Amino acid sequence: MTTKDIHQTLARLIAQKIDRRISVDQVNLDDRLHEDLGIDSLGMTEMLYEIEETFGATLDISHPEMLYTVGDAVNAIAGQLRLPLAS
Repeated sequence: MTTKDIHQTLARLIAQKIDRRISVDQVNLDDRLHEDLGIDSLGMTEMLYEIEETFGATLDISHPEMLYTVGDAVNAIAGQLRLPLAS
C-alpha cells in the first residue's frame, strides 16, 4: 500500500461521509477537513472509526489540530502503517 492508495481510499470514505455531492477526485491533500469539507466533530469520530476498520490504524484525536487536512490524515495513517509520508 502506498500513500496514494491511502489518499484514494480516504477520499472515498470522505465522499461518502459528507452531505455535499463530491467526487473522490475532488478530495485533495490540502483540503481542510472541517472548513473545506464540512466534517464536524461527530463526522470526524465516525470517520476515525472507519479508518480503523479500513486500514487497521488507530488515530489519536486528543489533538484535533494534528488532523487539519486530508494530507494530515493520510500521513497519520501512513505513519501507523510505517509507510513513507505523502508530499
